[in-house]
Amino acid sequence: MNPSSEATAAVDALCRDVVGSERVPGLSVTVADADGTVYASGYGSRDLAGNRPATADTLYGVGSVTKSMTALAVAQLAEAGMLAVDDPAADHLDADLDGALDHDGEPVRLRHLLSHTSGLPSLGTSETLIGRRLRRSVDTLPMGDREDFYAHLRGAVDERTGPPGERFAYSNAGYVLLGHVVEEATGRPFAEYVEEHLFDPLGMERATFDDFAFSTDDDHATPYLLEEGEPTAASLPVRELSHPAGGALASTADLARYLRLYLGDGDLGGQRHVDSATVGDLLEPRVETPYGPYGFGWWRESVAGHTLNGHAGDVAVSSAYAGFCPEEGVAVAVGANTAPPFPLSRVGHGVFAAVLGENPYEAVPYFRRRALFGDVTGEYAVYRGVKRAVVRRDGGTVRVDFDGPLGGESTPLVPADDAGRTWVEDGEADFEAVDDGGERRPARFVDGEDGPELLFDRWRLHRVSGHVPRESRAERGR
Repeated sequence: MNPSSEATAAVDALCRDVVGSERVPGLSVTVADADGTVYASGYGSRDLAGNRPATADTLYGVGSVTKSMTALAVAQLAEAGMLAVDDPAADHLDADLDGALDHDGEPVRLRHLLSHTSGLPSLGTSETLIGRRLRRSVDTLPMGDREDFYAHLRGAVDERTGPPGERFAYSNAGYVLLGHVVEEATGRPFAEYVEEHLFDPLGMERATFDDFAFSTDDDHATPYLLEEGEPTAASLPVRELSHPAGGALASTADLARYLRLYLGDGDLGGQRHVDSATVGDLLEPRVETPYGPYGFGWWRESVAGHTLNGHAGDVAVSSAYAGFCPEEGVAVAVGANTAPPFPLSRVGHGVFAAVLGENPYEAVPYFRRRALFGDVTGEYAVYRGVKRAVVRRDGGTVRVDFDGPLGGESTPLVPADDAGRTWVEDGEADFEAVDDGGERRPARFVDGEDGPELLFDRWRLHRVSGHVPRESRAERGR
């Protein structure tokens, strides 16, 4: 496919908007079809101090995008007859986990680890390791090596939420174990196996797990931690223990080559790397989650009526998204040198929407809400200014800070699921507040002729500053 000039202009506008308004220093995007790259660009700076530009070849820590690579490595070994996904995981681990992978005689199988349905909740392993590397944690939880990790698992036996296969609970520890399974089966370090059997054959020339190779590469991103909204340069918090769950380092150009393997059903450039049936097994939804179905290392997603497979990831100072749409034959990879307060999948979905001819500010709920928040924030007052309020964005909500003769209060307002759409279409958006007694209270913003108004409890508030001239309905989001 060849994106239209209008589509690439929409991608550019979206990405520059994200970099400019979300305090993201640098952002990279690559769009590909089965035959190769069809669009690639960078926005902002991969390094602020040197003002070096982000490019499609800039290396980022891709975080949990790595999980699909770990799942593919396991699938390769299954194809080779070295294991089966229905095998008990303990059969492929040279470790005493003292029942951590067994529930009343029912073993945790490899497929349970692949689909985050082992019965173990998140045990905080990745958070601990990242916090230490960033010097944001002073805990002394033993997590220095593999034996510490296994001891941590053994101690969490009673934390299980149910038998394997019953409940989804995202688990970095489960994918660390899968990396150990790969090592036991091959006799090779996990990173070495993936580089030799995935990165090299797929032509992902600069993808690596080696943080020294990353830091000495001519086009690598300086990682930034967002502290009170301001980017602060930091080190990359990746170490060997976390490689299988989130340790890959890659450019969006390399990720796009990886995604083309899936667009080709296991074939890339006329060479078959994995059976098409194996690709189908990896993508098949295995469990319903609050965020959509999950397979083996891939989420099933939807954008503007199109079905995608994708995964986002971050390591607090770097983030990425990789996804593809089989029906349209298009893949999108996004990387950033920080972790904004939303998954980078939101940007990936916006790029998909633009490339597929949709308006990302209308097709992606996150950007609809974001546009709504931008429209309604500002200073408000009731009749004659007796009571005043400031409406400001607060993550995924807006917060109203009231002030008046009897004092003030601060109330978060949570938007209805369709608030962004109804604001664009009808000039009205419903929100909900929860008071100190747990009672729900409705609120509504109305796009009046003189600017937004807030109807909340007994009050009608008019925006008195921060006003942006009202666009016509037809022009919103364009």
